[in-house]
Amino acid sequence: MNYVKLIHFLENQKNFNSQESLKKALDTLKLNIDPKKVIVVAGTNGKGSTCATLATMMVEAGKNVGFFSSPHLIKTTERIKFNGIDISEQDFCNVFTIIREKIGEGNFSHFEWLTFMAVYYFFEMKKVDYAIFEVGLGGTYDSTNIIPHKFCVITRLALDHQDILGSTLLEIAKNKFGIISKNNIVFHTDFGKTEIEKLSIDYTEKYGAKFIKACDFSFRVDNTLNNKVTTDGNSNINLQQLKKYLSFFVETCFGKFKMNLVGKRAAENSALALTIFDYIVGNAEKYGSAIEKTQWPGRMQYVRYKGRDIFLSGDHNPNGIQSLIDILKYYDFHKVHFVVGICNDKDHRKMLRMLFDFPNANVYLTETVNKILSISEYDEEYLKKATYSNSDQIEVLNVAIKNSTDDDMIIVTGSLYLVGKIYSHLYSQE
Repeated sequence: MNYVKLIHFLENQKNFNSQESLKKALDTLKLNIDPKKVIVVAGTNGKGSTCATLATMMVEAGKNVGFFSSPHLIKTTERIKFNGIDISEQDFCNVFTIIREKIGEGNFSHFEWLTFMAVYYFFEMKKVDYAIFEVGLGGTYDSTNIIPHKFCVITRLALDHQDILGSTLLEIAKNKFGIISKNNIVFHTDFGKTEIEKLSIDYTEKYGAKFIKACDFSFRVDNTLNNKVTTDGNSNINLQQLKKYLSFFVETCFGKFKMNLVGKRAAENSALALTIFDYIVGNAEKYGSAIEKTQWPGRMQYVRYKGRDIFLSGDHNPNGIQSLIDILKYYDFHKVHFVVGICNDKDHRKMLRMLFDFPNANVYLTETVNKILSISEYDEEYLKKATYSNSDQIEVLNVAIKNSTDDDMIIVTGSLYLVGKIYSHLYSQE
C-alpha cells in the first residue's frame, strides 16, 4: 500500500474500541516496553506545547525520543516524530504493513492505528530512551492509555468536549485522570484549591500515585526594541519588525530561559516541562536553554505573506481564545483581523463573543476542514457583525489581507484544522 492510499484508508476508519480490545491487540505486537520510558500527557490546553518542549530538552540532553501527537497540520507523518523529525512516508507505510500482519485486519479507528504504529516505531525500530504520548481525547478510554507507563502529565484543565467527557470540570478531570494507575508519578499544573485538588488526593490514596506540581514561574516580555524606537524615533524600523523582535522569557527555580513559544500559557507549559525533565532526566538548569529551540507550528506562528503579518494560532476552545487575547496585549498593531473557523463540537458562541468583543478588530468567518460548522450554522447576529464570511478559507484570508494595512495583524484562529489548511496554502506558495 502506497502512502496516499494508506492515508485514505486510515482516515476512513471510524470504529473505536474498548480498552480491553486495544490491550489485546497491543499484546500481539510483543513489544518490550519499559513503563519508566513512557510519558502519557492529558489535559485540555497545553498538551502539545508541553510535550514539544519536553522532547526538545530531552533530545538536547542526548536522549533518543519518540513523540506522538495530534492533530497534524499538513501531513499525517507529523504525528510520529523521532528526535524531532517526522517519520518518513516509507517508514510510515512499512510500520503499518508490519503491525497489520501481526494484529490482523482489525476494525480500529484512525487514531488507534496511529497509536499502534507509533508504539511499534518507537520501541521496535528506534529503541527510544523515552516516548511521549499526547492523549487524543480525554484519558480513560484513549488508545494511548493502553501503553504501559510510569509517568503521567496533566496540563491545564478547562471545559471542552463536554458532549463526551462530561458537563462539569470535575467530570472532565476524572476522565483525564483516567491515565493514572498504580504507583504512577503525576506531573501537573497548579490545580488550586478546587475539587480537582481533592480528586488528586483521592488518587494518591487509591493508587499510591505521587503528584508533583510544576515549579513556580514568572513570565516576562522583552520589548526593548519597542522602547528603543519610541525614544530614538527610528522610523526605519516598522511595526512588522517590532512584532518579530518581541522576546518571551520564563523564570523558574531552574533558571531564566528565553522561549520560542509565546505568552503566559507557554511559560506555564515550559515550567511544567522543566519540572518533568528535571525529575526524569535531571539537570534542567543545564538543558533548560533548549526551550528556545522548541518548534510547535500553528501556535501563534508568525508568517510574512503578501506584505502582511499573519499569525497562525490554533486556539480551539474558549480557554485557548482567552490565552490568545492575553498574548495580543504585548503586540503593537493598528487593527487586528481575525480569520475564524470553529469545529462543530466546540462552544463557538462563547469563542465568537470573545473575538467580537476584542477592541478595534474585524472578524471574518469561514469553515474548518473537519468537524465542520458551516457558515449557515453561525448565529445571525454574528453573520451580521462579521466583516466577511465565506466557506472558502483562502478567499476569506485574501479578503482580510486586502482589508488590512501593514500596521495590522491578521490572526487565523478557532481550530487547528483551519490553521492547517491555511498553513498548507502558505507552505505551497513558498
